[in-house]
Amino acid sequence: MAALKRICLAVWLLSLSLQVVAQQPAQADGVTPPAAAIDAREIVRRSVETDHRNWEKARNYTCQHRVVEKELDKSGKPKSTKTQTFDVTFYYDEEYSRLVQKDDKPLTPEEQKKVDNQLNKFLEKHRNESEDSRKKRLAKLEKERQEERAFLRDVVNAYDFKLAGEEQVDGFDAWVIEATPRKGFHPTQPHADILSKVKGRLWIEKKEYNWVKAEAEVVDTISFGLFLARVHPGTKLSFVQMHVNDEVWLVRKFSMNASARLALFKNAAFEQEDTFSSYRKFSSTVRILPGAQEVSPEPATPAAPK
Repeated sequence: MAALKRICLAVWLLSLSLQVVAQQPAQADGVTPPAAAIDAREIVRRSVETDHRNWEKARNYTCQHRVVEKELDKSGKPKSTKTQTFDVTFYYDEEYSRLVQKDDKPLTPEEQKKVDNQLNKFLEKHRNESEDSRKKRLAKLEKERQEERAFLRDVVNAYDFKLAGEEQVDGFDAWVIEATPRKGFHPTQPHADILSKVKGRLWIEKKEYNWVKAEAEVVDTISFGLFLARVHPGTKLSFVQMHVNDEVWLVRKFSMNASARLALFKNAAFEQEDTFSSYRKFSSTVRILPGAQEVSPEPATPAAPK
């Protein structure tokens, strides 16, 4: 299952790749083309400029995250289902997901104790963190983001973007953009070879160039390790975003339907659906000092989707 979840990154990579495209100028003379003449690449470029500002705002929101994982039989019916619900918040500049329900039921006393212990260990680790260690931790996070950017240079070279039409999604007029693997693509970064095996479709709303939804499909077998896993063509992923508080676009649902052979012995099929709800905006610039009691950020009124 862990190997399959790695494929989930493909649909996000299609989105993140646009950050690299955004660095390129719209035209040599710096003049923005009129709406009638706009092409897919320019739509994508503008959407990333918007997405960067959106990402900064999104960091001020906590939410509830519900994950439903299903293992399917040969006929596509569920053999087993596991459901977990998490509260997502931030401590010491890091996102933290705390388990609050299993199979839509409250945790047992034993499970709650385990969850509390995990949180206490996390807080204790960061509470006693020296200034030097904190700087190193944040520098490591920044390094990981920079490494993702390096990977994205391959992403932007892996795809051709094409304007496929216009549609209305959740009341928003949107452009439909197709992302097709580019022939002759030669990856330069580790694991970037999977990009030539995934195609996508993007919906970008017209008013402010925000992402409404995206879909991706595996079109060729993707292998992880010599004997770890192979993900089959036909595996599909998608995500949908919603407009919250008239200021930010946040993920509402992520879905995956995957078919794979695990350890080259057993074919397996999985479905996963992640839903995000109860978004709350918070603002906290207070740094918790060593020995101080932990206090969760005071959330604002629950954010309402538009």
